[in-house]
Amino acid sequence: MAPMAASNSPIDPIHSRADRTRRPSLLLLPASRLRRCARISSTGVAALVLMAALVLQGCAQPTEPGSTTSSSQRPTTTSTSVPSTTTAKPTSTSIPYATTTTTKKTTTTTKKTTTTTLKAGKEYDRLPSDKKVVALTFDGAYDAAPLPSILATLKAAGVPATFFLTGEFARDFEGSVKSIVAAGYDIGSHSYSHPYFTKLSDKAVADELEETESQLRKAGAPDPRPLFRPPYGDRDKRVLSLLGAHGYVSVVWTIDTIDWDTKTTAAQIKERILNKLQPGAIILMHVAGPQTAGVLPEVIRMLKDRGYGFVGLREGLGLD
Repeated sequence: MAPMAASNSPIDPIHSRADRTRRPSLLLLPASRLRRCARISSTGVAALVLMAALVLQGCAQPTEPGSTTSSSQRPTTTSTSVPSTTTAKPTSTSIPYATTTTTKKTTTTTKKTTTTTLKAGKEYDRLPSDKKVVALTFDGAYDAAPLPSILATLKAAGVPATFFLTGEFARDFEGSVKSIVAAGYDIGSHSYSHPYFTKLSDKAVADELEETESQLRKAGAPDPRPLFRPPYGDRDKRVLSLLGAHGYVSVVWTIDTIDWDTKTTAAQIKERILNKLQPGAIILMHVAGPQTAGVLPEVIRMLKDRGYGFVGLREGLGLD
């Protein structure tokens, strides 16, 4: 038997390459092959038959050189039943566009207004009397030199008076303060440094009052409250309220002699007094006035001649 040619296709043990070009039949096999098959034992018949059937199946579909060999067994298509997974399409609930009304929260900030009700501070510009009495008052701030003469005149005439002193006066002229106290005259506060009170802060006003009290105490004077005279007569509602809060009343004047002015004469001082003289008049004079000490005896005599008496402010205002 001639050897079979090499091929890329699987070697068929029964058919040659030439035989695979046509459909084979066992009846057409040569006698020599049949005799060979006859010699095969009966036990191999079944296997040979199965092999022949496989060969016949393979020969029915010849394979060309270079082609892909297909298996002679018909492919069994295994249908695997995969459970059908139903993916539910997400349900998109269409919500109509809502109209969002944004209400802007308006925060109304109510500014808390602290209304400070100013308690009306008391002020006097005259004595509450219809009697023919007057109050002589003297402001002391810068110079104490004329004071001994003034005190002597008052003592000689037996006339009471009231002295409004600054804290600086009490600090600088402690002996003069002691003389006033010894003579028994009323003393009131005239601030510490003689400023314009309406230009001061509340605290500054308080400081002026308290420092004056301190200096007067050091000089041996009693508490000046409630008597206070604002420097220059400068005050307003706020100042009067602050004075009241510190236990003071404001005492201004009915008659201003303007005796502090170096141009003022003794005659002018007397004239100004007489022109405004009235019951309960508060007369303003100054310790340091150039003409004050000299004209004072004449002023006292003039008033007495007109029937006027004299009173201290604490008594005249009922503040004792």
